Order: sequence, then structure tokens, then C-alpha cells
Amino acid sequence: MIVQELYNIVLLVAAVANVVMGCSLLDGNTSYRDYEVYRRSRLFTAFCYLIFAAGFVAHSQLGWRTTWPAGASALSVSYFHMAAVLFGWSHISLLNPNYLTRNVVVRDVIILVLGLIAYWTAAATQLSILNFQFSIFFAHALWISYTFYRTLVRVRPLTKHLPQSNVNARWWTDANRQMVIGFQRSIRISCHLIIIFGIGSIAITAAFPTQRLPYIILMLLGIAVFCYIYYALSNYGSVIEAGTNATEDVAEK
Repeated sequence: MIVQELYNIVLLVAAVANVVMGCSLLDGNTSYRDYEVYRRSRLFTAFCYLIFAAGFVAHSQLGWRTTWPAGASALSVSYFHMAAVLFGWSHISLLNPNYLTRNVVVRDVIILVLGLIAYWTAAATQLSILNFQFSIFFAHALWISYTFYRTLVRVRPLTKHLPQSNVNARWWTDANRQMVIGFQRSIRISCHLIIIFGIGSIAITAAFPTQRLPYIILMLLGIAVFCYIYYALSNYGSVIEAGTNATEDVAEK
């Protein structure tokens, strides 16, 4: 009983924290109307937080982890998959403003829809061969992660060595260079955290579908992860002009 109560409390605390951070990103977004990529990134990340919050509340109110473990697992992987797609659209675009093309959106949405169908079909029919349906999430999340790191590896050295003779050199001071590179470092850490948290959570959910204690620990760690991602993304606003100019110049290269 104590574990169940703690489980519900942690879920609701995580949900409230995500709603607060998501609404904060949405509320502050009007200040960046001239920076389309960053504004869109904040919007996608806010949706991530709100999707997670809705999932946490659903877990708390429905209690499927004990009454319908397959449904609880399907619910978890559903909102983690949606958030993975939005996170990729958000943070990869901050490194490469040309990333989010129509083809990328269509591809990700198709894979997501196929995944959702597989997760809930398996839950409804109780047919699952070694949690095979979760492989859709793992494969897609790993591809998004690979794309992020590949983009970062290409962009970081170009950003570091943008020439001082650039036509926009007035904004590319040493201070701005360090701040932009610092932001790239912080979103790299954000990516580390969300990958470990996301893939680790689904792996543990698949391995222990009826257990609440592992999920309590995951949610406590998740709150810290969400707070760091919020901090890193919000902090980018302090160097948004230099960051936007730098990413646009690197994208031209």
C-alpha cells in the first residue's frame, strides 16, 4: 500500500513539474518570434513535457500497472515514442536549421503511427513475442539519437572555427563563440540524459511490467532529466542571436 501511494505521488509530482515547465516554455515563446527554429524548438519541447505529464496522470489514475500490465507498458512506450520524435525535431534542428524537412516529418510520423498500432494491438490481444513490438521504439529512438550525434560531430568543429572575417563578424565575438559552444555542450548532455532515461525506462518497463518500485526510481530521475533539459533550452535564449547566425552560417557550409 505504501509503495502504491508513493508511486501515485511521484507520478503526480512529475506531471505537475512537467506542466509547469511546458507552460513556461510556451509562455516565453512570444519573445522569440523572430527566431523561427528556436521558437519551434521550444514549442516541440513544451509538447514533450505536456505529453509526459498526461502519461503520468493516466498511469496514476488508471492503475494499469497492476490491473492491465500490457496496457501500462503500451501507454509508457507510446508517450516515450512521441516525445522521442519531438525531441529529435527540436534539438537536431537547433544544430542544423535545415534538418526538419517534409520527408523527415513524414518518415517519423509514419514510424510513430506504426509503433502506436503495434503497441496497443499487442496490449489488446495479449500477443507479444519477447516484447517484439517495442523494437519499433528502440530502432527509431536509436536512429534519432544517431542522427543527433552525427549532426553534432559535424557542426561542432565548424562552429568552433567560424572565421573572424565572416560578414557577420560583429556578432561572432570570443564571448559569443564560447556561449554557443557551451550551449552545444549542454544539449549534448541533454541528449545523453534523455537517451539513457528513455531507452532505459522502456527496457525496465518491458522487463518489470507489474513492478512499481523501479518506476518510482525512474520518475524521480526523470524529474531531474526534465529540469536539466528545460534549463539548457531556456539558457539558449541568452545567446539566441549569435547562436542563430552561427548555425545558419554552418548550415551554408
